[in-house]
Amino acid sequence: MKTHFTLLLLFISALSFSQNQNKIDLEKLKIKVLKLINDERAGNDKKVLSLDSFLKKAADDHAKYIAKAQTLSHEQTVAKKETAKERVYFYGGNSFVLVGENLLFTSIKDQIYSETDLDALALKMFNLWKKSPNHLKNILDHQYFYTEIGFSIDWENKKIYAVQLFGAK
Repeated sequence: MKTHFTLLLLFISALSFSQNQNKIDLEKLKIKVLKLINDERAGNDKKVLSLDSFLKKAADDHAKYIAKAQTLSHEQTVAKKETAKERVYFYGGNSFVLVGENLLFTSIKDQIYSETDLDALALKMFNLWKKSPNHLKNILDHQYFYTEIGFSIDWENKKIYAVQLFGAK
């Protein structure tokens, strides 16, 4: 009987976790943020950024790291992943000669995000970066041709963390 009760609790806990993970479609959010960034670049006569799988792995890794630490830092204490460029190299992106990184966190609501909600969240995130001179400098840097965005959600504190990596080969 105890075993059945324990299994039931585990099932309910897993179900709750998976429901939270599906409240925000992170792939759609990434596409919306990237469109805003590429529109900004195009409006400033810069080439649009292409996606890269090595940058994606490094961005996801760092998003999880800063969410767990609950702080924004461009550095990690994990060996061979201390800097953005080291993280990209760690995941196999050794052809990158230049790597830049934008970070942010912002509040989210404990709800299922509609397309309209995703549009608003993407715009909010983009504007946080656009209004910061150093972040905007990365967005508009003519040397970058590749990018990726990683996210991590802290439902307990209702925050989403984002890491955007930029790269040049």
